[in-house]
Amino acid sequence: MGHTSSLIYDVLNNRLATAANAEAVIDGEIRLTNVELARRVNAVAKSLLARGITRGDRVATLAPPCADFWILFLATSSIGAIWQGINPRYQKNEYAYLLNDAKPKLVFVRSPYEGRDYHSELNALAAEGTMFEVLTETPLTATGGFAEAGRNITDAELATARGHVEPEDIAVIVYTSGTTGQPKGAMLSHRAIVKTAYANLAWMERKITCTICPAPINHVGALNNVCMTMFAAGGRIVFFHKVDLEALGKLNHVERPDYLVASPTAFAMMLARPGIDMSQYDYYKMIVFGGAATPVAYLREVVKSGAQLSSVFGQTETCGMMSWTPPDATLEVMSETVGKAIDGVEMRIADDHGRVVEQGKTAEIQVRGICVMSGYFNKPEATKDAFTPDGWLRTGDLGFERPDGYIVFAGRLKEMFKSGGYNVYPVEVELAICEHPKVAQAAVVAVDHPTFQEVGHGFILAKAGEHVDANDLKTFLRERIADYKIPKTWDILPAFPFLPNGKIDKRSLHASLKQKKVN
Repeated sequence: MGHTSSLIYDVLNNRLATAANAEAVIDGEIRLTNVELARRVNAVAKSLLARGITRGDRVATLAPPCADFWILFLATSSIGAIWQGINPRYQKNEYAYLLNDAKPKLVFVRSPYEGRDYHSELNALAAEGTMFEVLTETPLTATGGFAEAGRNITDAELATARGHVEPEDIAVIVYTSGTTGQPKGAMLSHRAIVKTAYANLAWMERKITCTICPAPINHVGALNNVCMTMFAAGGRIVFFHKVDLEALGKLNHVERPDYLVASPTAFAMMLARPGIDMSQYDYYKMIVFGGAATPVAYLREVVKSGAQLSSVFGQTETCGMMSWTPPDATLEVMSETVGKAIDGVEMRIADDHGRVVEQGKTAEIQVRGICVMSGYFNKPEATKDAFTPDGWLRTGDLGFERPDGYIVFAGRLKEMFKSGGYNVYPVEVELAICEHPKVAQAAVVAVDHPTFQEVGHGFILAKAGEHVDANDLKTFLRERIADYKIPKTWDILPAFPFLPNGKIDKRSLHASLKQKKVN
């Protein structure tokens, strides 16, 4: 399989050339081979052209993870249009913002879904002045006007449209999760998406053949880390419409996926299920994880699957994962570091002026190379701010380099706070808290303090059937971290709020504290 491909549609052509009848996409009873997938993608691409969709136009999809999403993404990008994913969990004001910002011409929607009439909701928004057309016809069920329109487009016309697509054309706009301010639309090019997928496959040594995708389609984790990586590998993608651990457990045993993209949250949920031992998942060959620091206690359980584990680092603006820890790394190294950059990517630890700091000193992780976004959609100022004068992407994440060259993730730049003049990195504190045998998950946020300016407030989720005492935690932490890092106040929660990308919603936690004070 060639690695010279720079367009997303080239990857489908590679698959057709090497294994035309191999399975590509599975969604419930539907099982599509590469040939069948290509046929549907071509039909949808023709219908988009018949609707007047041209290079640079936006086409959105509001749906759970499903085959329709993947067909629409491949078809849209193949003709030079830009695909946008939208999460069914969002509410009206969120849809209004995303659709007004990206201004798609067409919005494909699965409706009704889980009792919600998205079709009416979106039509109401369209009536309020946002110019887009809502379609409930989907590539797997299309029999009406959308499908018929495409029959008037010839193969030659489709080939001409595709012939104009360039590697630097934007394929996707992925909106950041919006932990600070309004979400920004990161523009990811064909070249960045494809080259990053192949670079990640290279260090995985192409071991992967099947994955299950239950992740939201508007997130770079689903689109690139899970789907594009497996698509480039020539393997099959099994879609499931939501994170339902019992249903996913059954699906796992039927499809036997060998590639899993996970997070500390996912590990916590998996390990909390009664009677579940990771040795039952012995078909996994590769488990990658990131998104937050991962307690080593989780990894000791996950490694029982027999899979190769790798700690990865990435974000929306880097097409997802762009660093990895090698197979011979210890569990401690995987817990404490995000390893080194993938081929074609450089990482450095630098200050606000772009000066590289000395090894061991914490500063911003900055990146350049194949994975980096083209900029933020319609936001030239934000784009300018995202890069250093010498062209490195500012990730907004903190880290430091160890003597072995591995990078340690130290948390978000915006989450770091000063307590009595000392820098406190919540990630370090959270990892220490998670070493406590009764703690399942932890989050630390900064709160104002009359003497120390700011101190930490700890949120704790206890393991099932366990009770955690705040005083006991403080005693436990005194042996592990400096006293100024230990949270002064605590909340033991029954559950954590999460962002759609699976990360703990710290902004919501912070707001709950302010609400308490007001009350």
